[in-house]
Parts: sequence; C-alpha cells; structure tokens
Amino acid sequence: MLADLHLHTTESDGTWRPEQLVHEAVKVGLSAIAITDHDTTAGIEAALRSAPSNLEVIPGIELSSNAESGEEVHIVGLWIDPCDEALQTKLAVLREERMERVDKMLDRLRALGIVLEYDDVRKYAHKDVLSRSHVASALVEKGIVESKQEAFDRYIGYGKPAYVGRPKLSPRESVELVLNAGGVPVLAHPGLLEDLSLLPALVDAGLVGLEVIHHSHSPRQTEDFMQMAEHLGLLPSGGSDCHGPGGKEQVYIGRYTIPWHWLQALGTKRRQ
Repeated sequence: MLADLHLHTTESDGTWRPEQLVHEAVKVGLSAIAITDHDTTAGIEAALRSAPSNLEVIPGIELSSNAESGEEVHIVGLWIDPCDEALQTKLAVLREERMERVDKMLDRLRALGIVLEYDDVRKYAHKDVLSRSHVASALVEKGIVESKQEAFDRYIGYGKPAYVGRPKLSPRESVELVLNAGGVPVLAHPGLLEDLSLLPALVDAGLVGLEVIHHSHSPRQTEDFMQMAEHLGLLPSGGSDCHGPGGKEQVYIGRYTIPWHWLQALGTKRRQ
C-alpha cells in the first residue's frame, strides 16, 4: 500500500480535475492521496465524493510563504479541516495577493520588453488561484520560452528578473495556520530551497514532517533529508507533486510514493 501526499488539481495550477486525479491515482495503484492545491481547499470535496472505497483521500493544502531572505517556502498541510474559518479567511487574502503578484510580475516582464496581458495568464487558471505556473504557460504560448521550466529559470524563478515574492505570510505563520486547522504541517520539497537554516525555528513552531520524497530530489538528497528528519525529530513524508499533463515537464503520479507506515505515523499527529 502506497501513498502520494502532494498532488494538485485544476483548482490551483494542476491540469486534472479532482475527479480525474482520483481516477489516475486508482489507475496507478495508490491507496491514499492528499489533495494539496496551492492556497485553496476547493478541490477536496469533489475528490472525496468521487473516491472509491479502496482509495483514502486526505484533505490538504500547500501554503506559499516567504522567508526573511525573500525565498519562497511551501508548507503542505495534511488532514486539515477545510471548513476552518480562520484558514478560509486567510486563504481569501492569499488569493487576492496572488492576483496582485501576477500584476507585478507582468510589469517586470514589460520592463524586460516582454508584453503579456493579464488575460493571457488568467485563461490558464481554472478559478481565482493564479500562480507563476500560469505566467509560465503564457510565456510558452507567446513563444518567449520553449518550456515552463525555462520560464522559471530565466524570468520568474526565485532571484530572476521578473520574480516577485509575497512576504505577508511567513513560514512560521503557515505552520501555525495548518496546526490551528487541525492539520499536520510538512515542509515541502526542501531540495528546492537554497537556505534550510529556518528549519529549527519551524520545528519550534510545530512543524511535524519533512518532504523526503519529491520528484526534484536526487537519490543522495533523499538520503540526506531522511537523516535530517531523524536528526530534527521530524517525520518523513513525500509525494509526486504531480500537476497533471502539461502542468510540469512530466506526469509524476505513481512514481514518487511513500510507504504506508510513513502515512500512519503522520496520521497519529493529527489534532482532534
């Protein structure tokens, strides 16, 4: 029995609807999945409703925040209460900030001589959760870059000329938001971070898990993060971070999974 605790749907920047994601998870033989869309819980209900009895669907979220350095840090929340009022109030603010962020990125791209309109980006979003991924899709469509990864590497990735951070939610606040919503907070894809010195402070704030398994991690990184988790008293977690066909360079579902006993250990940390 295998689980994937990091998956996205069309409610954020994935390309599969929640029902389609559930279907694909069953097809590749998963026994549990977590719906972890960016800054929204909108896909959870449909996934729960469409899941067969042999697939556990865990309500989750991926919260975007900025460290003091400006680097973007993502916290995955597992087993959250999607109806938590404080969580939903904050998510509404975050969605508004995402729209403002896209406007600023478009301004920076224009300063570089690259003209994208808001509607060029908006058409790639299923609802109101706009992301850099949608900007990347628009850059590909306009022929500015050949792939979404190139868009991040040249223009909108951390430290690149059109990158815009969102400093209003800190990683510590993200951890606390997940905990207060009854969930289990996990640091997402640490291999994508340049600075992991924030980890001890996040552990003090109540961080429970570290995403050891992720498609961006090399075998050596996976080993290192496993040791890091043990050293810090964190539980290992992971998943494919699958965004569906066209969402990333590959469709990763079924290829990056965690064993069932990892899932069970994380589940014991749920707040009732």
